[in-house]
Amino acid sequence: MTAPIDTSMYLNMIDSIGTFPSRASLTNTVPAAYTQPQDFEEPVDLSNYYSDLESSGLLEEVANNVAQSAEDLDNAMIAALENGMGIQDAVNINCAMQAYKANAYVAKSTFELRI
Repeated sequence: MTAPIDTSMYLNMIDSIGTFPSRASLTNTVPAAYTQPQDFEEPVDLSNYYSDLESSGLLEEVANNVAQSAEDLDNAMIAALENGMGIQDAVNINCAMQAYKANAYVAKSTFELRI
């Protein structure tokens, strides 16, 4: 036994779309967002952007993030062993492992930029 399909929602959806654009509405021009040269930002020199990484403490912060994510991964694995490795423990380990991988990738990239 099959129930009839209710098509009334489709008519309501078509009505909610409104009118379709006409050729006249498509040919109307839109004013430019930037009309004066001073509307644009001044050019920025980025040639020495990465030259002062050491003084900003970026390398230390990246290293601390890697160490913290490694500790979080260790804690998640220890908790899994203590709890008998449930589903939540597997999820926690996976999340901690992904965070460690991401932080290690950032550390590698930052170190390569420094060199």
